[in-house]
Amino acid sequence: MASKTATSTRLWYEALPTPRATPSSMSVAELHALSMEQRVGKAYVVVDVRRTDIDEAEHGRLLPVAINLPAQTFYHTLPVIFQIVGQIPKVIFHCSSSRGRGPRCAAWYQDYLDDQDCRTSKSYVLEGGIKAWCEAFPEETVTV
Repeated sequence: MASKTATSTRLWYEALPTPRATPSSMSVAELHALSMEQRVGKAYVVVDVRRTDIDEAEHGRLLPVAINLPAQTFYHTLPVIFQIVGQIPKVIFHCSSSRGRGPRCAAWYQDYLDDQDCRTSKSYVLEGGIKAWCEAFPEETVTV
């Protein structure tokens, strides 16, 4: 978790509900196999929840099959996101390392699915985030 200084403002997620769900995780090897066997947008979708750090040289790599929905606006747009991806069986979230924003957004999405009694979609967290993907499959990324 990020720390705050005495003069800092609240962290972006502090005014939002604490997620209840604990989404399943998916390894980069599992996602790679899924991407070789299944059709993106039908069987799965990858959601990149990075915002400003998506342009940084170290992190400026993208999965070409991912959509970018920044974590900072994710919770407020859940009803629309659900309409777009709610019929996709596997919705896989990541951020840089999948230790903060990725798991939080995945949990909010799973909470929304549970609240809607939706069984057509399930939330996953990509283990290690984009960093792990780039280490394992550097040739299968695009540069911003």
